[in-house]
Amino acid sequence: MPINRTPPPASPVPVSSDDTSQSQTSRTRAIDAIERTTKLHSESAPDIPSLTLNVTERKKRKHDGVNPNIMSYMSEMFSVYTNEQPKHFKDLQIIVSSIKEQNDELKKERRYYVKQVR
Repeated sequence: MPINRTPPPASPVPVSSDDTSQSQTSRTRAIDAIERTTKLHSESAPDIPSLTLNVTERKKRKHDGVNPNIMSYMSEMFSVYTNEQPKHFKDLQIIVSSIKEQNDELKKERRYYVKQVR
């Protein structure tokens, strides 16, 4: 058997006219206050530089157990790697050129065999 779990119909709560007028006036006051603050803030261009002077710069804390010379060590590692790169690049160029030469020789041999077969 299904169980009917819908809530009973709610009757609307009667609202007196005094409550609606008070809530409307409080809403208009809130809107007026928001408009005034935005107008004042948008018209306060001369005050903006003074507002930024009060902002403090956030310093990151130093981590415990970190060697302060790690940055110099890493910098040295990268400089060594940078100095070795041209040598590795030159070696790669030599290898690629030798592969091209081998490829050209294979093409010549293939042409020779194709001519022999015909």
